[in-house]
Amino acid sequence: MAISFFSCNSENSGQSASDSTSTQLVASAPEYDGSLLKGKVIDSVLCRKDNSQSYALYLPSYYDQAKPFPCIFFFDAHARGAVPVRTYKDIAERYGFVLVGSDNSKNGTQWQATNEMVNTLMQDVRERINIDQKRLYTAGFSGGSRVAASVAILDGGVTGVIGCAAGFPSIEQGIQNKFDYFGIVGDFDFNETEMKQLDETLQQSGFNHQLLTTGNIHGWASPVDFETALLWMQVYGMKEQLQSKNDTVINVLKKDFDARIAAARSSNDQIREHELLAGIARVLDGLADASSYKKQDDELKASTGFSNAAAMMAKLQPEEMSQQHELQKEFAAQSEKWWAEKIEELNEKIKSAKTLQESQMNRRLLNYLGLVGYMYSDHALKTHDLANSEAYLQVFKMADPKNPDCSYLSAVYYMEKGDRQQAITALNDAASLGYTEVSKLVTDPAFVSLRDDEVFNKVVNKVVENYTSK
Repeated sequence: MAISFFSCNSENSGQSASDSTSTQLVASAPEYDGSLLKGKVIDSVLCRKDNSQSYALYLPSYYDQAKPFPCIFFFDAHARGAVPVRTYKDIAERYGFVLVGSDNSKNGTQWQATNEMVNTLMQDVRERINIDQKRLYTAGFSGGSRVAASVAILDGGVTGVIGCAAGFPSIEQGIQNKFDYFGIVGDFDFNETEMKQLDETLQQSGFNHQLLTTGNIHGWASPVDFETALLWMQVYGMKEQLQSKNDTVINVLKKDFDARIAAARSSNDQIREHELLAGIARVLDGLADASSYKKQDDELKASTGFSNAAAMMAKLQPEEMSQQHELQKEFAAQSEKWWAEKIEELNEKIKSAKTLQESQMNRRLLNYLGLVGYMYSDHALKTHDLANSEAYLQVFKMADPKNPDCSYLSAVYYMEKGDRQQAITALNDAASLGYTEVSKLVTDPAFVSLRDDEVFNKVVNKVVENYTSK
């Protein structure tokens, strides 16, 4: 299916060249929205042309309508626009970026509907805020990362993408536009293999690219890691003459990579060390002396340790994909006892693995099982399949006991059974584990009968605290 995203030229698509030129000559300067607060996160800005759509917004305290500012559009997997905006607002203040977080784009939405959301969002922002059209970026987490990439792939007006915890979507047309791409993924994220393979593809395709692997699981990048990505984007912006050269920013990026390279070397992680050395050499080339990084990388690639690590990675990647497929295939077919033994086996392999890569792979498999548990549990509850819901939730909890989504779905299960007390206990557990989806909690039909309950409202307040502290 063809997907078209809003581009800055689409408004004149029905005009002739002469009509367009004439219109531009008589048009007055844009009137931007002077009512938007600066230096403070606005949790919800309603789109003027469609009030059912909204976005979180951060304007730097020194934002000035008279000059264009670079902008990052965020797409969260769960339509939590304020989460990335709140998380990265201090970085935006430091470097002068406008942040916009969609409150509507989320996993499970059809592409056509997502397309319309993106069109509405970007048009509203462009009309109300003075955005630098040459420095427009997208960023996303999980399914939102695929949305962020899609906008860049198909629109052509995006300078760079910061993809967290997932890569590109499957698009029939292929990649139609090039852009700078910075991927961030945790060592224990079940999408790590996908992200590594994407990075290799981008290298072969001539993209400006960087993959940053961290010690995290599936989630938005930490502020520290996101700042690295934004520094990298700015330095490439200098190379592409989209912004003036700034030696301070270049040096901050160098120090950041130097510290990461030293940490990778200290932990004997040659793959990560290579990713960082090669990456900093690429981004500095043409702006600063990168020869020492190139020399270090050449020496590393010639070492036996790196050759062994690369061979192990090549061996484990297809094995991991195969085991993921097997876990999903067996999920509904096996008993709770069988899964308890399987989870124990994976935990033992994490501890006893002979190499770091094998240990990390088995932890990713365990996290992937948690994802499968979530999907099966959620579907069973939506179809009122209580018998299977209970079994699926048990496996989900064994695989990922600290996941707040498991406790939340357990609360839905107890409400289906008519057990209000257990439901509230499960919701308290979810809140204690960091659950943040306020709008989902207060609008979920499962909890309608609890809305006047004092204890339930205390849970809601705790979830609001979790959300606003992000």
